[in-house]
Amino acid sequence: MALCDTEVKSQIKALPEYKEFDQKLDLMMLLKAIKKIIYTSGSNNLHAKHNKAIAHISYMGLQQEKFQDIQDFKDQYLALHKVCTVLRLSFGRCESDVKAILATEGVKKPTSDQLKEALDHVEEDHYVIIFLFKSNKQIDEKLIKEMENY
Repeated sequence: MALCDTEVKSQIKALPEYKEFDQKLDLMMLLKAIKKIIYTSGSNNLHAKHNKAIAHISYMGLQQEKFQDIQDFKDQYLALHKVCTVLRLSFGRCESDVKAILATEGVKKPTSDQLKEALDHVEEDHYVIIFLFKSNKQIDEKLIKEMENY
């Protein structure tokens, strides 16, 4: 809790269950409360549409700063990705695109397992492509071209 800013600390102390986990020193309960406040602005599902829109804007607005270390940028990127995951906000999961890709591989009628695996793979590739383009192009330009043609 020492790492939280004053606004988050105030929100945590205002929670009805705060007294309980403070007395028990229940760090897992505290961490859960902090995550809820950070990921959803404390609103849980009350403002789900707003939270998702803000997470999407933050995710797409992220750009590696000029002198930012690539590892720091990756950590920042993954933290925002986790926020999107917690909010069940996903990108690149287009079933018709996946079916078209599977058809080019000779799979005309994919099973639900094949479809899920392919959707997961396409979504993962989608996040990698976004990461590459949001970085300062420190990544090999040839790799970016290969991803364009993939």
